[in-house]
Amino acid sequence: MKEILKSFFETSRERIKNPLIGTFLISWTAINWKPITVLLFSNQSIENKIDYIESCYSNFSTYFLIPFLIALIYVIILPYFMWAVDELIRKSTIGRKRNLIKQKIFDYEGKQKIAIEDSKLEDLKASYRDKADFNKQIEQLRNQIDEREEHLKELSTELQNVHSENQDLKKLISDSDNIKKNNQDSIYENQYIEFKESDLYDYFKEVGVKIRNGGDFPHGINEIIKEKYLLKNIVEEVQTEDKFYYKFTNKGLSFWKKYVNSIRVSKNIKPSDDIDDNLPF
Repeated sequence: MKEILKSFFETSRERIKNPLIGTFLISWTAINWKPITVLLFSNQSIENKIDYIESCYSNFSTYFLIPFLIALIYVIILPYFMWAVDELIRKSTIGRKRNLIKQKIFDYEGKQKIAIEDSKLEDLKASYRDKADFNKQIEQLRNQIDEREEHLKELSTELQNVHSENQDLKKLISDSDNIKKNNQDSIYENQYIEFKESDLYDYFKEVGVKIRNGGDFPHGINEIIKEKYLLKNIVEEVQTEDKFYYKFTNKGLSFWKKYVNSIRVSKNIKPSDDIDDNLPF
């Protein structure tokens, strides 16, 4: 029995949660409060209470029709009514906010106009107040311009003097370079005379042509001869990231020019393939 009652109350509670049923029960109770009061609190016997309620309050409209209509209105019509009210409230709120924004914009525009006029007034006051100072500053600027012009003239004179000194130095350096070159040529001349008496001179034709055109010594040349050319600073090694080769030093290039210029070529003699065609001068 306990389980049956428990199941009955749980089922009833779930049904009462339904909006239509719950509203119907509330409206039915509100409309039929009189017969309920008589049933619960009257001192008459239960038979008299039932007879009294049936005779005075037994009505289909109060028992079912009116509570049911109220429940329908509450569940179906009332949400639409509340939606209409919310929509009216929303429109009125938007209108009020728009009016407030327009009022603020109007106030800001007024303040902006006032600020512009105040700025114009301050500018006008400043123009009158600073007119004397402005004229004084103009006079000071003119004096500064005159002083700078004098200073520029002095700098121009100094620049001309420096330029003249620079030209003298360049000439002196050029003369020194020429003297140094002449001295070096004289040294190379004496060294070339000694070179002609050495055993290296006998290989100079083949070595010179190969160094100038191929960047290497002739194939099969004695290694001692090669080392002598390197030790005498006539030829030097050059090492780069991607290749290795030999070239004349300044001393060697001077020797080679003297050697080539000393060779006389006859028109009736066909130039040798290994020397004259390969000469770079």
